[in-house]
Amino acid sequence: MDALLQSLPGALLIFSLRIGDVSIGTVRTLLMVQGRRLPATALAVVESTIWVLAVSRVIGAGGLDSPLKVVGYACGFAAGTLVGMTVERMLAVGKVLVRIISRDGNDPLRKALHDGGFGATTLQGIGRDGPVQVHFVVAPRRRLKAMLRVIRGADPHAFITHEPVNDAIGGFLPTAAEAAGGRT
Repeated sequence: MDALLQSLPGALLIFSLRIGDVSIGTVRTLLMVQGRRLPATALAVVESTIWVLAVSRVIGAGGLDSPLKVVGYACGFAAGTLVGMTVERMLAVGKVLVRIISRDGNDPLRKALHDGGFGATTLQGIGRDGPVQVHFVVAPRRRLKAMLRVIRGADPHAFITHEPVNDAIGGFLPTAAEAAGGRT
C-alpha cells in the first residue's frame, strides 16, 4: 500500500503530461490536414517534448514496476483525446462548405444568408419531389452554428450538409471584421 501511495504523484504527473501531449497532437493533426505547416510544426516540437517526458517517467526509475504509472499513462492518453477534441471544436479552425437544398423556391433563405453575412451561390435543381434550390456557402467554421440558425430560421425543412474545406479562392469570403460585424 505504501508503494502505491508513493507512486501516486508520479502517476498523476504522467496522466497530466499525456493529457497535454495528446491534446496538442489532436490540434496539430487538424492543422496538418488544413495545410498549416508552421503552426503544426511548432506544436509537433511541444508535443514530442511532453511525450518524451511522460514516457521517461513511465520507463525510467522502476516506472514499469508501478501499475499506477502505467494506468496514469493510459488514462492520460484517453483523457487527452477527449480534451483535444474539445479544444479543437472550440477553436473551430478552418472553413466549411455548407450545401442547403430547399424545396420552397426560397429567395427568403438566400436573402437571410446574405443578410447574415454569408455569401451564397444558388442553383436550380430537381429533387425527388420536384424543383429545388441548391445553395452553396463557404464560411469560417467558427460561424457554422450561426449559419445553421439562419438557415433553420428561414427554412426549417431545408436539407443541410457540411464538410471541411482546405482552400477557398475568390468569391465572397467575409473578412474577420465583416464576420464580427454582428450581422448574425
